[in-house]
Amino acid sequence: MGDDSRALAVMPGELATKARQLDPYPWFREMRAQGAVRYDDARGTYDAFHYDEVVELSVEYERFGKEGTSFLDGAWMSRDPPIHTDLRSMAENYFRPSYVQEHYGPAVERHVERLVDEAVARDGPFDFVEAVAKPLPILVIAEMLGVPSEKLDTFREWSTALIGAPTEPTEAAKQDVQERMLAAIDSLNDFFRDAIERREDEPKDDLITKFVQAESAYEHIERENTVACCGMLLVAGNVTTTAYMTSALWTFIEEGTIPELQGETVDLGDALEEVLRYRTPVMPQKRIAREDTELGGVEVPEGSLVTGWLSSANRDEAVFENPDEFDPTRSYDETPIPFGKGIHYCLGAPLANLEAQTLFTELLDRIDGATLATDEITPYFSPEIYGAAELPVTLRT
Repeated sequence: MGDDSRALAVMPGELATKARQLDPYPWFREMRAQGAVRYDDARGTYDAFHYDEVVELSVEYERFGKEGTSFLDGAWMSRDPPIHTDLRSMAENYFRPSYVQEHYGPAVERHVERLVDEAVARDGPFDFVEAVAKPLPILVIAEMLGVPSEKLDTFREWSTALIGAPTEPTEAAKQDVQERMLAAIDSLNDFFRDAIERREDEPKDDLITKFVQAESAYEHIERENTVACCGMLLVAGNVTTTAYMTSALWTFIEEGTIPELQGETVDLGDALEEVLRYRTPVMPQKRIAREDTELGGVEVPEGSLVTGWLSSANRDEAVFENPDEFDPTRSYDETPIPFGKGIHYCLGAPLANLEAQTLFTELLDRIDGATLATDEITPYFSPEIYGAAELPVTLRT
């Protein structure tokens, strides 16, 4: 377990309102105008807002480390080399785009077809998040890991607890969130320790078995690392992909993009890439300064928590022309970084993109159009995740 208090200390006070959770971009724009990096005394954290500094923070792992930045401690996303190298090597072959398409594509298509069948059969408004965007990624990753999909609600509860935020700026609220996070982690770890022990006696064709069988081949991997990696895949990947797919439909409706996608005057892959830039699902990435260093002209002492705001970097006007406009036909001089960059680039990005591409290919083929069934979007109140907590929509078929 890392430093729990620092793993929690992410949300700036300026973002801790419903209005700012729904639209943080004016604040990010204001912060970029003031400078590349600021120190937030209330959180004891350095914040990076410009694209160049967020990229620097991402790729310079010898200066800015991951250890101690996550409650899901022990997985590859919360470790640095050399253990990160072993953990990433253990898993990355199963998340390469070609492997994902060949081995998981049929499962994604099967789940998408059922969920879209149910969605288009609905008479009147329904919540796209609850009906489609939540179940799809968790059903897929549960099947990949070989864990029972009937525990879907439990997996959701763990996921929600791990990305929660205090509802008010008090120590009591912060303590409540931390206690729920720690309880979820204990339950998650117990679940996967038990599943891993069973795989040792009864191997299956799933990722848990593959990870267990690979442990002995790597010098730095211990059983608790395998437990953490399984837990991270189950909860971290499903929440971010849910936000990604929800933001995609929200944006396509809001921007009137559906007819263009259906008429193929706009490429779906390009539109999804622009969604990831425009409404980046994971707002911050956290690092610890491993030495006295400098970022964006600001001195950063060793041991300091540094947060690079991906959501701000992807709207940086110095890098993206008209960054606050959704433009699925835009050409990028610099690549957006919704999945981070460098050795900690999101391992599950190919799977998330496959799920989104498959879902919207099927959905757009089955509907005449879609409208929002609400005048007010409820944000996903979280220090980590950006998106809509609910998306009431009506599909025209």
